[in-house]
Amino acid sequence: MALRILERIFRLVLGTLFIYAGYTKLRNPFLFEMAVDSYRLLPATGVILVARSLPWLEVALGGLLISGWKLRYAAAFTALLLGGFLGAMAVAYAGGVEANCGCFSMEERISPLTLARDSLLFAMALSLAVYSWKKQTAQFSSTPNPG
Repeated sequence: MALRILERIFRLVLGTLFIYAGYTKLRNPFLFEMAVDSYRLLPATGVILVARSLPWLEVALGGLLISGWKLRYAAAFTALLLGGFLGAMAVAYAGGVEANCGCFSMEERISPLTLARDSLLFAMALSLAVYSWKKQTAQFSSTPNPG
């Protein structure tokens, strides 16, 4: 029972944050493109591709997480995406790059606080993914075999 409540809380928190993050990026696409470029990790074409597709992906993932549709896939992809964000932020911060996070505001610099926040979100997404895959596996194993 407690795990189901935690699952719903994680779904709503992550889904809402992803929709909000995508929305803020869609409102200021050029500022977000500059934030992606500030990481100094991608060539110009990669920056443009990420800046134009990531906000839409975040909104879609947020909707999937909130609705619970295909949850194990959405949660797993969310965990992978947050792990990638966290890795890019850590590389930029460790390299002394003064990059804008680009997470929720185009004026937020990468700092230990942003790394801690994204680590928490990554842990939530990873927990949600593991729980949803285990729940699905348990449902399949408890189904009687008609053969």
